[in-house]
Amino acid sequence: MYVIDLTHYLDPRGAIAPDRGPARKFADFLTAVVAHATDFDRPDETAGPLCFKCRKRDRRAVDTGITEDDRVIWHCVACGTEGQISNWQGSFWDLTSGQPSD
Repeated sequence: MYVIDLTHYLDPRGAIAPDRGPARKFADFLTAVVAHATDFDRPDETAGPLCFKCRKRDRRAVDTGITEDDRVIWHCVACGTEGQISNWQGSFWDLTSGQPSD
């Protein structure tokens, strides 16, 4: 299981810090997971982001959610990769209320 603090992938302004390479691709995936999990206005059938591990092979979307202790979680049914993301509140990808939370 991946245990991620989203702020480790953000610069002081809150933008994605890595410019390129695997770290950038992983940061793009993490922010897409946060946006998908926190967008309560999206239709239920909207597929989640493509799994960063098996997207090329199977093009599988991950399931996302939020736990009671406010961690964004994801799970890929194709490869079993899963993780949780903390410190996402108030980021650009936090869509819980349309505005950054306090």
